[in-house]
Amino acid sequence: MQVSITGRHVELSEPLKAYVTDKLQHLKHSFDHVMDVHVVLSVEKFRQRCEVTMQAHGINIHGSDETEDMYASIDGVVDKLNRQLKRYRSKLHRHQSGGQREGRLIKVSHRILDVAAEREELSEDHQPATLRHETIDAKPMSVDEAVMQLELGSRDLLFFTNGQTEQLNAVYRRPDGTLSWIEPESV
Repeated sequence: MQVSITGRHVELSEPLKAYVTDKLQHLKHSFDHVMDVHVVLSVEKFRQRCEVTMQAHGINIHGSDETEDMYASIDGVVDKLNRQLKRYRSKLHRHQSGGQREGRLIKVSHRILDVAAEREELSEDHQPATLRHETIDAKPMSVDEAVMQLELGSRDLLFFTNGQTEQLNAVYRRPDGTLSWIEPESV
């Protein structure tokens, strides 16, 4: 497990680094596939915050905690991550079908467009400029696995290939915090 620690407005002393590393080693007992861990420790007035982002078995898991004591924040975020990893591991055991998941991988194109807000009327042939373009892999998985990945990760939208229907689906987090599932209907 590769651990990197960053400090923002806090001096990273050797005992603090050792405490973080020791606490994160306990996560390996919950889940063996933790690869990279990035820890950000920050202090703002009386708030001491610990944020941890980890890559484990193809997923990203994010957790944070904020208290008045840095060591308590570290303990709190490790407890949260431990619960998430245990939940993920139990769901993984329930959903494993004894080998490589069947299904096809779909590439999804995602564009962020620059819509001219200052113009009142747009011509019919107006094409907005592309600010950013990325391609996302929609991996085959069940709806439960997609929801679990969305909950564990730091993203608000996840495209996936539904393992039952072999169609492109999406799950996303709404502004009120609830999750929604988009599935195409047959016509």
